[in-house]
Amino acid sequence: MLSSVKNRIPSTWKAKLRHIIYLNEFRVKRSLTRRTVAQQISQIDKRTIPLSPELELRGFMVVRNESLRLPFMLRYYFERGIDRIFVLDNDSSDNTQSIVLSFDNTHLFHTKDIYAHQATWIDLLLRRYGVGYWCLVADADEMLIYPDCETVSLRQLCNFLDRESFTALDCVLLDMYPDRALSKIKYEQGTDPLQIASWFDSPSYSEGFAGMNYLYDQNIFYEGLPRLFGGVRKRVFDANPCLSKVPLVRFNNSVFLSPGAHFIQGARLADLRGALLHFKYLDDFPQNVKQEVMRGQRSFGNDLEYNRYLSALSRFPDLCLHADLSVRFSDSAQLVNLGIMKRSRAYGSFIQEMSNPV
Repeated sequence: MLSSVKNRIPSTWKAKLRHIIYLNEFRVKRSLTRRTVAQQISQIDKRTIPLSPELELRGFMVVRNESLRLPFMLRYYFERGIDRIFVLDNDSSDNTQSIVLSFDNTHLFHTKDIYAHQATWIDLLLRRYGVGYWCLVADADEMLIYPDCETVSLRQLCNFLDRESFTALDCVLLDMYPDRALSKIKYEQGTDPLQIASWFDSPSYSEGFAGMNYLYDQNIFYEGLPRLFGGVRKRVFDANPCLSKVPLVRFNNSVFLSPGAHFIQGARLADLRGALLHFKYLDDFPQNVKQEVMRGQRSFGNDLEYNRYLSALSRFPDLCLHADLSVRFSDSAQLVNLGIMKRSRAYGSFIQEMSNPV
């Protein structure tokens, strides 16, 4: 549940002055918070981190006990074209760390800090290792796709965004689930989760937070596209979190991502839209929910959402998310046709140019 306060900004000189004051206030708050969390983060690996902003695409993840999904997701992103991935482990008790270090070009960091600070952890790593780079910020259960991703590499997508002077890609967080009860499936480590969780809710989103907004509890000024809400979480759990995220950004010191990367400050969002296929709802979902509710380390809104999950699972131990409105995923063109992803005219021309070089 999003708890931010929203204020529209009138175009007056007083509002502009207030805008400058808020930006400075937010900047100071974020800087102080980064200093605090930095003292609780240590780097585990001793690998060299090169300075090559024109050569590398960089990934950033926060993980905790993600040994089930990480082998596939890390391999997926390296195969898509990410050159180097920075992973911050929030004190995992499984073999998450050894999995991360089993891949070349990964860098592992560790903290015992509370999970509610995860946005600051990512902000700190981005400012240390992401300035000047195209950066992917994704969770271990999120798979980035975009229009024509079957034939367009991530590097080519970033080249297009550079050409059009865009600095970020907006995406829909698309919750994926199986067509059976979660208790009846068994996801195997290292396999494509789409093989077992290939369904999603047909488009039924509501919009909010369009235009310019101050989000006080997140220390951010957002000016961008409307955010999307709804989907299976609203239908099944009566939860209504933001389902828009900005996972791909050419990072600089003027950019700031909100917790969960749902809002962004200081970027120019592209006129096309991708998707993050989200694989939270696998057979380990009930156990993960119980553990997170017991830990109680998430933000207030996120804690409320997890308590709703726990309530539903308590009432329906054999919970099945599949319904008559469920749609089976096929490819990127399907999501474009459904209006979930968007393909701009300029992007279409770019693809045509690549197919027919002069």
